[in-house]
Amino acid sequence: MQAIEVNIESEFIGIQAQLESYLYRLSANKEDAKDLLQDTFLKVNQKIDSFQGNSSFKTWVFAIATNLARDNQRVKNRWKLEVQDECKNASLSTPKYQKKIISAFQNQTEQQFEIAEHINYCFTCIAKNLDLEEQIAVILKEFYQFKRSEIARILGKTEGVIKHLLFNGRKELQTKYEKRCALINKTGVCHQCSELNDFLQEVPNSKEKVEKLKLNRKNSSETNLDIRFNLISKINPLNSKASELEDNILQILREVIDDK
Repeated sequence: MQAIEVNIESEFIGIQAQLESYLYRLSANKEDAKDLLQDTFLKVNQKIDSFQGNSSFKTWVFAIATNLARDNQRVKNRWKLEVQDECKNASLSTPKYQKKIISAFQNQTEQQFEIAEHINYCFTCIAKNLDLEEQIAVILKEFYQFKRSEIARILGKTEGVIKHLLFNGRKELQTKYEKRCALINKTGVCHQCSELNDFLQEVPNSKEKVEKLKLNRKNSSETNLDIRFNLISKINPLNSKASELEDNILQILREVIDDK
């Protein structure tokens, strides 16, 4: 088959924002995401003659980016479930971390803590508990609207394997949220979104904000997971209202991990 003619620069620019946010979700590191984005662009240029249009250009590029990301150490690293607690404890006991969080919040155009964006941060942490291929499959389907057949091309797997990865990934996430999240489980150990909101806002109003999210203990765990996914899918973690604040929290978390 003949190679398909593609205006690489314009086509790549069209998907660049999504691609970089995807790489950031996998690595939890801005510099790694930028490096992987640049490496992907170079690889796309090198391999463009092999693009035959068997998939969309976007799917083809995401496959290249995913293969590169799999070799990145920060992408490969898996985090334990309690890492957010360690980050919280470090922030409470270390003045420089508190200053970073407060400064990032004060740099926001609007002095409003976005609980939905912290739920996005929380997902990044919990998803790094999953098997890497489960994490990739769930993120591609839920936040970038790839079909199972497209994810199969990206990961080089059969659709049956992708269905299995998605099923297991969702079930594992439901179990972890049920164990950790105090918003949806009375025995949940984590309510950092509410704590941070009431710490940073002049008038504590976390209860009202949480109610608007529609996460509810009366919902099934599957329904609550879909509500989370819907909230997260609307957020670009690199340029949203609270992106600087949430990235600072991730930086603190990574420092805590590196110190272990």
